[in-house]
Amino acid sequence: MAETNEGNTTETTEPTGEGTNTTPTEPTTQGGEQLIDKHGEPAISKGRYEREMKSKDDEIAALKAQLEEAGKKAETGADALKRVEALEAQLADEKVTHALDAEGCVNAKAAKALLDDYKGDIAALKADCPYLFYQTQTGSTGFRPNGAPTLTSEDLKARAKAAAEGKLPTIRR
Repeated sequence: MAETNEGNTTETTEPTGEGTNTTPTEPTTQGGEQLIDKHGEPAISKGRYEREMKSKDDEIAALKAQLEEAGKKAETGADALKRVEALEAQLADEKVTHALDAEGCVNAKAAKALLDDYKGDIAALKADCPYLFYQTQTGSTGFRPNGAPTLTSEDLKARAKAAAEGKLPTIRR
């Protein structure tokens, strides 16, 4: 991007986004449209999630193979083992986060903190802590919408008669 100030040109650059860590919670697009989940939040595609999980599994397998090769060098083996354990923990955390997002979790961090108390059972957590998940409203609220006319049977008969004659009476509220 170039800015001109009285004949002086100043070059400014904007970050290209290279090296940024992408997470599964970033919105994705499919055919130019943003994917939206059933709660109206940005969603990830199942294919993208499976590709990311497969790449993590492949990376773990590669590191385990490195660990076997580096059996003679204890220092290299211990380092590779630490990386494998860290990647396995990260993968497990991402799987839990994805499962919570699939259930409509509002705050995955808070839900993960409570999930140990429920031995990993998301359904039990959702039953005991519904405030952590999006709620769907079923039925009506019990109130009539503003502006809804109150028609009695006499009004309906009068409207039918007027419609047959070609003129409609005003509606009482």
